[in-house]
Amino acid sequence: MLYLAELSKPIGFAKSSLQLLAKQQQDNTWVAVNEDAITLEGRIAQDANRFKDGSLVLAEISGSRQVSRISEAARQLVTYLQNFSRVQDKARSQEEEIEVWKQSLTFQAQELTRREMELEGREEEIQRLYEQYKGVEEDRKLLDSLKQELETQQAHLAEQQRLIGQQREALHQRQQELEAQLQAARSSRLGEEEAVQLQALIQQLQECLQPAQDPLAPVQSLKNHIQQRQEHLNQLIATLEQERQQAQTQQNELDQDHHRWQERRTAWWGSRQLWDQTQAGWQAQQGSLRAYQEQLQQIAKQLQLQEILHQQTYRLVQEYDFITASGVSNGAAGAADPPISLEELTTLVSQLRRDYEQRSAQVNQQRAELEQNRQALRELQERLATASPDEQFDIEMDIDYAQSACGALEEALLPQEKNLQREYEELIRQEARLSQLQGQPTAAPTLPTVDIGPILGQIDSQKQALLQEQSRLQTLIQQLESSLQPQQENLARQRQELEQQWRQLEEEEGSLRVRTQAMAETWGRLNHLQASLYPERDLWADLGAQLAQLETDWSRHQQETSTARTHVEQVQSLLATLAQA
Repeated sequence: MLYLAELSKPIGFAKSSLQLLAKQQQDNTWVAVNEDAITLEGRIAQDANRFKDGSLVLAEISGSRQVSRISEAARQLVTYLQNFSRVQDKARSQEEEIEVWKQSLTFQAQELTRREMELEGREEEIQRLYEQYKGVEEDRKLLDSLKQELETQQAHLAEQQRLIGQQREALHQRQQELEAQLQAARSSRLGEEEAVQLQALIQQLQECLQPAQDPLAPVQSLKNHIQQRQEHLNQLIATLEQERQQAQTQQNELDQDHHRWQERRTAWWGSRQLWDQTQAGWQAQQGSLRAYQEQLQQIAKQLQLQEILHQQTYRLVQEYDFITASGVSNGAAGAADPPISLEELTTLVSQLRRDYEQRSAQVNQQRAELEQNRQALRELQERLATASPDEQFDIEMDIDYAQSACGALEEALLPQEKNLQREYEELIRQEARLSQLQGQPTAAPTLPTVDIGPILGQIDSQKQALLQEQSRLQTLIQQLESSLQPQQENLARQRQELEQQWRQLEEEEGSLRVRTQAMAETWGRLNHLQASLYPERDLWADLGAQLAQLETDWSRHQQETSTARTHVEQVQSLLATLAQA
């Protein structure tokens, strides 16, 4: 099992030990432990000599508390910390997304509550319209019954007119008979019996001309009802016209609000395009900054190579007598090695060789681990292409972990490879010194002197040019960084303002949509009332006109009846005169 431990290397002949701090679980999580320290022995103790006292190490420990391998923990801890930081960043971003979702759900809940209230209001409006519809239906039924009653009265009046016509014809015949009798009476004296008969006939005629009851009484009642209904309809139509005027005013306000909303939305899109252009400019400057930083890194690498080349060149001047530099002596090129005995130099070369072999083994081990991580990263990327949506999140987390591990290994390998190269060069140089002290033939035949002064001059001039370019790029980077940060903050603030304005526009759009739907329902209700009230008013007006015509006909009939009654009275008076004679 893998443990995180602290290495303790006491002074003297005491053995090194590991104080266990934490252990790795099967699910790659770590838990703290409080166990006794483990004493290192044998090969593990020798491996621990390359670590300093108090170093944090990773140890493979079996169930019997036997240490099988130890390795440096700093790099692994850095990897874990980086991964933990990434996980925290993702968790923070997910918390922000969750907060946005909460706000969205709250807004949707408020919107649903508002819509429920609107639906309740619409239900009440529909119920009111239904009550009005039932009232209209009742009025229509009443109108139908009144129409039937009017038709009945019209039929009764027609029958009365027919009877009156028959009576008129009978009266006309009686008048003719009376005139004939009157002529006969004028020519001869009227007898008493004949006078009684004529008197009886005239009495019957008067009874026929005098109606038993007034036929206009039900017509007058119907006329009063029609007038009341017309007044009620006129009041409803006046109320309808007022509601139409109010609806037209609300419609004009709605059109104005919609027009202003469209203008605001157009202005918002203009601001959004301007923000996109500003962001594009900021991203271009950000790209320039990255390019300058990459160029600065390249210059730093070139300066480092220049320094290495410069040191190697001076080392050549120091180690070989036939290589000289104009204006630079071997003593000035580098400090001379201190005098050393053959035994000390032999021990130093052996120690350098052991250190080089250990360092080379560590570097090779890290290279193999880096290659394994790269292979695992490639396999994870291949799995991601065919994974399901539920598995993609876990695979992406593993890919991030593998990428960070590869990056950490690459960063750790670069200085170690450089140190390994320097150790190798130092080992070769000391082996050459050892060969010289041992009397081995190392000198080559006499060679002509080589002056590398011009090369060193070119290296120095190139170094100065690179330093100037580095200074210029650093100035540009500082200027860009100082200007990009306020621009980024301004863009973030403008983005928040644009998002807030867009949410306001969406809320206003929803309100306008609700108002538009409410206005449509209002216009539908008003149009329905207009379609039902105006024809009903016209129908009642037609009924009133028909009743007025009936009254006119009845008045004319009464006038004719009165004239006939006058004629009868005249005949009766004449008969009385004749009877006295």
